[in-house]
Amino acid sequence: MLTIQDLISRNGIKFWATRTDSNPLMDANMDHWRCRISNTAGNRAVVIFSMGIGHNGKAPKIEEVIDCLASDASGVENARDFADWCSEYGFDTDSRKAEKTYKACQRQCGQLKRLFGDDYQALLFDAERL
Repeated sequence: MLTIQDLISRNGIKFWATRTDSNPLMDANMDHWRCRISNTAGNRAVVIFSMGIGHNGKAPKIEEVIDCLASDASGVENARDFADWCSEYGFDTDSRKAEKTYKACQRQCGQLKRLFGDDYQALLFDAERL
């Protein structure tokens, strides 16, 4: 079975994580990381990734970040529209926070498409999840 690590290797994905103070999409008490991701073609993405404080400040692994981004992206790709996405995840369609989160997930879809190219669909729907 195809794994996330297989796709990371095949696409020459590189990863750096630097601790940051906050995540504009989360209010929770968590450890936040500014993650820079690139591929051999020179495509780049920067995302804020948050982990529970039980990780004791341990930096995220590339597989964890890519798995989470792929999960978020598959939710957007499977939704017909914002209202459908809200219904699936229990958000109120009148919520500005929900809209901000949805738009962030849409941007991340674009970033993953650039990073993984032809492997984008495989990453979202075929790769073994963590």
